[in-house]
Amino acid sequence: MKNRVLSLAAVWLALIALVFVYTDPEEYTWRFDQTDLEQILVGEETAQAAQDAADARMDEERAEARERAEHGQWGKEDLYGDFSASLPAMDDETGLNLMWGRYDVTVSYASPEAFALRVVSAGRQTFVEDGETSAAAGEGTVQFRFALTDAAEHVRLACALPEGASVTQVVFHKVGAGVFSRDLAAYALLAGVVLSVLLVLSWDRSREGAARRRDALVLVGAALFASMPLLWNGLYEGHDLFFHLNRIEGIASGLRAGQFPVRIHASTLLGYGYGAPQFYPELFLYIPAVMRNLGVSLAGCVRVFEIGINLMTALVCYESARRVLGSRRVALGASVLYTLCIYRLVNLYTRATLGESLAMIFFPLLILAMVEVLVRDERRWPLLALAMTGIFMSHLLSTMFATLFCALAAVLCLSRLIREPRRILACAKAAAVTALCSLWFLIPMLDYTADGISTSVVLNAAEYVLHLGSYLVGFSGEMSSSAQIEEDFAYTIGVVPGLAILLGCALLLVRRYARGKSEEQPERLSLFFLGMGALALLGATEFFPWEWVCGLRRPFSTVFMQMQFPWRLVSIAAPLLSMAAAQGYLGEERHRSAGFALLTALCVIFGGYTLQCVVQQGTVLDQEGFCDSRIAQYEYTYVGTEKSALEPGNIVAGGSEDFAVTDYVKRGTNLSFTISVTGGCNYIEVPLLYYPGYRAELDGIACRVSPGTNNVLRVYGSPQGERAQVRIWFEAPAKWLAAQAAGAAGFVLLGILLVRMRRRNKA
Repeated sequence: MKNRVLSLAAVWLALIALVFVYTDPEEYTWRFDQTDLEQILVGEETAQAAQDAADARMDEERAEARERAEHGQWGKEDLYGDFSASLPAMDDETGLNLMWGRYDVTVSYASPEAFALRVVSAGRQTFVEDGETSAAAGEGTVQFRFALTDAAEHVRLACALPEGASVTQVVFHKVGAGVFSRDLAAYALLAGVVLSVLLVLSWDRSREGAARRRDALVLVGAALFASMPLLWNGLYEGHDLFFHLNRIEGIASGLRAGQFPVRIHASTLLGYGYGAPQFYPELFLYIPAVMRNLGVSLAGCVRVFEIGINLMTALVCYESARRVLGSRRVALGASVLYTLCIYRLVNLYTRATLGESLAMIFFPLLILAMVEVLVRDERRWPLLALAMTGIFMSHLLSTMFATLFCALAAVLCLSRLIREPRRILACAKAAAVTALCSLWFLIPMLDYTADGISTSVVLNAAEYVLHLGSYLVGFSGEMSSSAQIEEDFAYTIGVVPGLAILLGCALLLVRRYARGKSEEQPERLSLFFLGMGALALLGATEFFPWEWVCGLRRPFSTVFMQMQFPWRLVSIAAPLLSMAAAQGYLGEERHRSAGFALLTALCVIFGGYTLQCVVQQGTVLDQEGFCDSRIAQYEYTYVGTEKSALEPGNIVAGGSEDFAVTDYVKRGTNLSFTISVTGGCNYIEVPLLYYPGYRAELDGIACRVSPGTNNVLRVYGSPQGERAQVRIWFEAPAKWLAAQAAGAAGFVLLGILLVRMRRRNKA
C-alpha cells in the first residue's frame, strides 16, 4: 500500500515540477522598446482624439437606433459593423487588447521635469481602474498597477512628455504571471486525474483488472483523438463559440461579484449585463468559470473543459452500453463509435455548441435508464432521473428531444406498462425528481418569460431538412470553398452520424438476416435501437411533414419551429445507432478482433477528416487572446433593445445636462457612484440592461426602477442636495430563493437515491 501511495505521489509531483519547468517567465509580458514604443505610447492629444472619435461613433449609433425605433424597427443586419470578436493581445498599430485582471506597468524614462501617465482605452475607459501615475524628474523607472474590470481593446499609455524628455521602454505584465502557468496547471490537473485512474487500475492483476485496463486505454485513446483540435494551440472558430465564451466569462464575473447562482452575466454586452442564465441552463459551465477565476486563460478553460467532455462521453457511453448489452467488447465499440461520431464532433467544434455537446454525454445513460425502467428492473428509475436532469441542465432543446424519445419508447412498450403499472409509477418518480432538481432554473425562466423578455428563436424548420443521400456523406466537415446553402448542411458542416456507424448497422441487419430469428436479448435490443435511430434519422428528412407542421396555427407550429434545425434529431439517433452498430461489428465472437480493428479504422478515417477540417481553419483565440463581450443574439432581451447603442459606463440624468459622476465602482451587477446635479433631475439611467430583480437606493432610500431609454435600467428619484450616493444591485426574489433551496434538496435526494440503488445492486 505504501508503494502505491508513493507512486501516485510521484505522478503528481512530476506533473507539478513540469508546470514550473515549462512556465515561461515572460508569460503575459509585453515589452515595448525604442523601435516600437509608438504602438503603446501616445500623446494626450492623440488619446483624446481617439476617445472623441469613439464618442462620435456611439452618438451616431444612438441616433440611428432612435430613428429605427421611430419607424417601428428593431436592430440592423450588420449589428456591430466591422469588428472582430477576438483580437491578438498585441496589436502592431493600436496597442494591447487585454482581458480583465490586474496589470503592472513599468516605464523607463529620462525627463528634466515631472510628467503624468495614464492608461487609456478609447470607448472603454470606464473599465480602467487606478490607471494614473506620475513620473518624477530625472532618469529612472516608474512602476504602477492598474486593473481592468472587463475586457478592453486598444489599451495604451498616454502622457504629455516635457520637452527634452524621452521614454526608452514600457513593459506591461499581468500580475501573478510567470511564476507558474495557470494554464499548464489546469492541463496538468486533467492529466493527473487520468494518469491516476490508469495507475490505480494497474494495481489489479486479475483477469478482470486486465480487461478494465484495456478498456480504459481504448477510451482514453478515443477521447484524445476526439480532442485533436484542442491539443494544438488555442480555440478554433465555431458558429456559437463566442456566445458560449461570453457565458463562461459572465458566470466568472458574477461569481467574483458574489452572485451564486449567477442570474445576470454582468460582463456581457460591455458590462450592461445579459439575462441568459434564466433561459439557457449552465450548471456545468461553472466548472470552466471557476477555473477562469483561478487565473486560467479563457482559451485554456475551454480546452480543458472540452477534453473533459470527450472523456466523460467515452466513459458514460461505455458504462451504459456495457450494462445494456452485457458485453465489454461491444460496449467498447459503441463508445468509440459514439465518441468519434461525426455529428458529435461537429457539435463540439464546427458548431461550437457546448450545451448540446454536454447533453450528448447523458444520451447513452438515458438509453440504459429507459431499458431498465421499461423492460428490466424498474427500481433503477433514479438512473432515469439522473439522465434527464443532466440533459436538462445542459440544453433545453435536447431535453425536448429526449422527452419525445422517452414518450415514443413508452408507447412501444405500452402493453408491458399496462400489465405492470409499477413501471409507470417509476417513470413518474423520475419525472418528479427531475422537476425538483430543475426548479431553481424553471421558476426564474417562467417569471422572465411572462414579463415579456424575448425568447423567440423560431425558424422555418422545413427549410433545414436533410435528404436521404446526406447520410451517405463520408467526408463531411466545414470547408471554406463549400457554399453553405440551406440544403447542404450535411456536407458543409457534417450533421450526420457517419458511415462508420451506418456500416455497423448494415452488418447487424445482414447477420440477423443470415441467422434468421434470434432470441438473444442483446441482438433484439440492438435491432430495437436501430429501429428507433432510423426513425429519428427519417424525422430529420423530408419524409416527416415539416412543411405541414410548420404551417399549423400557433402555438402548435411554434413547438416544431423552436427546433430550428430538424437535423438536430441526429443527436438522438447517434447513441442508439452506435450501440446497434457495435453489435453489428462485434456480435460474432470469432470476428471480434477483426471487427474492432475495422470499426476503429473507419472511425479514425471518417472522424479524422472532420477534425482535420477544424484545425486547418486557424485559431481565433489563444492563451493571451482578447474576447469581445458584445454578442449579436437578439433573444433574452426586451423587444427593442439596441445592443449596438450601448455605451460603456454611460450615465444619464433625466431633465438635466449639468451633472458630474464621481466614485464610479462597478463589480458585476453591483454599481455605485456619486452624482452631482445642478437643479435636480427626474431620473438616472445607468449602464445596466433592465431585468426584474434589480434594486436601487439614493442616499440610502429605496427607489423605483424600470426600463428606460433602450431598455437600460432607470432609477427614479432626485438628489436632495447637490450630491447623492447611488447604489444598485441585483437581488433574487424570495420565490427564486425558495426554488433554489428546493433544487438543492432535489440534488441531495437524487444522490441519496443513487447510493441506495447501488447498495441494493451490490447486495
